[in-house]
Amino acid sequence: MVSSVSGLSCIRSRPSSARWCAVSPLKCDLRWTLAGILGCSLLIGCSAKPSKMPAVAPVVGTVTLNGEPLAGASVIFQSESGHSSMGTTDSTGSYQLTAPGNQKGAVIGLNKVKINSKLDGPPGPNWKDPIPARYNSASELSAQVNPGENAFNFALEKK
Repeated sequence: MVSSVSGLSCIRSRPSSARWCAVSPLKCDLRWTLAGILGCSLLIGCSAKPSKMPAVAPVVGTVTLNGEPLAGASVIFQSESGHSSMGTTDSTGSYQLTAPGNQKGAVIGLNKVKINSKLDGPPGPNWKDPIPARYNSASELSAQVNPGENAFNFALEKK
């Protein structure tokens, strides 16, 4: 008996046996087994909270530069344990942080804060971030995230 599975011709050697693919010595059913293993791995790997992720609390806020809303900036909170949360400001300068595992917020405790321009590609050789280094690469910003709702507004000044 000949049948087709996903475009491959398969031959049943015996009515009760598994199908064998004519183009491969592997059983056709092996593909379904591998697909099941991959699917389970993705579900386990994408769980709601990574096993070693500390507790997080929601964090929102706004960012302004020289009194104007700063749109399209990356806001990054990095905890003392090294875990990072990130958000992007919208046209009003508002952001909401997301931690690993798609959790909303940042790790509870003291966090170093970096705010920089979000780029769609690599910068040119003479590109300089319009946000001063004291807010990103040499950040002086920090935030104490507490259990419950947190709001941190950053008023950046370009001198």
